[in-house]
Amino acid sequence: MRIYLLLTTLFVTQLFSAQNVTKKITLIFKKSNYHFEETSGFKRMNSLINYSEFNSYKETYLSPNNKEKNDTIELNIESDKIFLIHNWKELNKSSRVILYTNDIVEIDYENGYPNFKIVNREVKPYDLNLEKQLNLSFPIDNYVFFQNNKRSRNSKEEKEYKIELDNFLKNFKEKLDLLLQTGEISKETYECQVNSTTFYVLNTDTDTNFDEYKKDLNKPDMIWLKPYRFFLESYVKKEFKIKKYEKKLKDVELKTANNKTKTKDISMQYEDHEDSFLQIKQSDLFSAKAKEYLLYVYLNRIAKSEPQKLSTYIAIFKKYSNDTKLIEGFENAFLVDIEALKQNTSEVILYDENKKATTLSAIIEANKGKIIYIDFWASWCAPCRAALPSSRKLHAEYTNVLFLYLSTDSNFEAWKKANQYEKITENSYFIINPKTSEYLKKLAIDFIPRYVLINSNGEISNPKAASPDSEKIKQEFNSLLLSK
Repeated sequence: MRIYLLLTTLFVTQLFSAQNVTKKITLIFKKSNYHFEETSGFKRMNSLINYSEFNSYKETYLSPNNKEKNDTIELNIESDKIFLIHNWKELNKSSRVILYTNDIVEIDYENGYPNFKIVNREVKPYDLNLEKQLNLSFPIDNYVFFQNNKRSRNSKEEKEYKIELDNFLKNFKEKLDLLLQTGEISKETYECQVNSTTFYVLNTDTDTNFDEYKKDLNKPDMIWLKPYRFFLESYVKKEFKIKKYEKKLKDVELKTANNKTKTKDISMQYEDHEDSFLQIKQSDLFSAKAKEYLLYVYLNRIAKSEPQKLSTYIAIFKKYSNDTKLIEGFENAFLVDIEALKQNTSEVILYDENKKATTLSAIIEANKGKIIYIDFWASWCAPCRAALPSSRKLHAEYTNVLFLYLSTDSNFEAWKKANQYEKITENSYFIINPKTSEYLKKLAIDFIPRYVLINSNGEISNPKAASPDSEKIKQEFNSLLLSK
């Protein structure tokens, strides 16, 4: 009997230990200035490198600190493998690799692109650096085309682009088929690369009839592929009859044909995210994992557009997800436990990084006699962040002006991370109630970056002040300083 109990105890102990073994992948980023170079006029942000684990839609972003020396990052994962994407300098290129538990991976940039090498096991010749080895370059998509040319494609260019997409996918598959036949690529890498590229093309082609791909909505094994997740979102947008609502925006600044600025009242249509959420919930088209992912996507959008309704939709989401870590992280990021503060209309409620609350009126009152330059920005706003170096330079020149940074982010953790990355150490706050504050409604902060100038009496001097990189803002500062 004692031997039986001993063996049972040993078995349970070993089972418990096996369940708690930490699965790791080690990434060694070699010294490189690659991450800090400029692309399309903007500093590359931390979305260069991201991965998802198998059977998971959660994205994790990596920010190696390898400008001065090598940087090692250990990934603690729950599954046995990840699908990692590393963008190149060119916006239409990326490296995509499958990495497994216990892999030790070196990434060097000696040739100007990320080169992967696994040092602890043998791999097939084309499993790690396929895109570079085949000299693959995705056709320039419509977004990048607009960034480069400051205009959309015309009808002729759209037709040419579609042909280019079709030829790219055909040639890509032919090359991979040959590599699979000759044993130079693993079956899993082959399938992931083909699926990833196929869905990328479907998402990019404006003529894609998504209804033809209904069968692909129920493929849970592909949820870890980013293009597949975008395909799911595109399907909802194109095939579901989502309600729209119209919002009128006043005094919107528009660029004219001769590059001058004019203001105009415009109306814009927005997708009703609540309707999307509820339609996905009722649909039987998706796999359980795909439905969970889509509900999570629209839960995030509701958090941004209707934060005061968030608790209702979180309760629904919890019926479709048992990922307590994900839900807890979401509730912390979107400050679900302070619904009353989000409903406040009379004040602009602010949090600092330590969640210490204050109000905009309190800051203005405490700084009576000073000029205040308010910068409305957000972590996701590239133009906002591109202007921050100019703001710091301007602040160094005008030390007697209070520079106040107010984030319109809906995600507290995203703002906190960006705030630390941009090294905004003073007078930076997260707005708790951007949707309900009467003060902000009157200012109509519909587009950012947006700058507001407060005079020494605490009154709004200019609700649409010039940007920190212009000479005009210096003129405004000097005028207000002289009139004090």
